[in-house]
Amino acid sequence: MKSYKTAIYNQNGTTHLIHHKTAIVKHNHTEKTIELDSGGWQSKTTKDRMNAYFNENNLEQFGVFQKDYAWWVLTPNNNHKNPIPYRDGIVLKVGE
Repeated sequence: MKSYKTAIYNQNGTTHLIHHKTAIVKHNHTEKTIELDSGGWQSKTTKDRMNAYFNENNLEQFGVFQKDYAWWVLTPNNNHKNPIPYRDGIVLKVGE
């Protein structure tokens, strides 16, 4: 993963992916959830960092993409024809 202004750390069973000063991904391994938060910066870089986290952690079935200026979320339960509207603080279940 590119590291400019990006850091990753683990604390109490949760992996935090920090971009600038925002935890854009919080992956709780115990509860099997992922929380996404752009910090109000729905930029290409923020989206790329989120997707890189998914890809580097064998979570390729998850993703964030942009269409018509809006962000959308993919999970194992949907596809590009039925994406979930993105919102900061959205919590995704892993392993269902």
